[in-house]
Amino acid sequence: MRTKDFEKAIDALNLGIVIDEMKLRHSNVRQVTGHLENEGIIWNGKGEAFSTSFEEKESEDNGELVGVLGRSLKRNRFYDLKFERL
Repeated sequence: MRTKDFEKAIDALNLGIVIDEMKLRHSNVRQVTGHLENEGIIWNGKGEAFSTSFEEKESEDNGELVGVLGRSLKRNRFYDLKFERL
């Protein structure tokens, strides 16, 4: 699949997902990484989705954000991509 196909399919979900990275292999998408406000999503080259939730870590002293912890990935069919057929 081409990058344009993945971008269209992700936009078609209408969830406001931000694409962070696309990994390519010989001009074809191998993996796509994206996120929502508190959830990370990874798609493989077939459009199958895996997700993880984020948890913000704040300093006890002043309440400032120190980092973001992620949990392990789990298969999540809700975010699976449906590609348009030509």
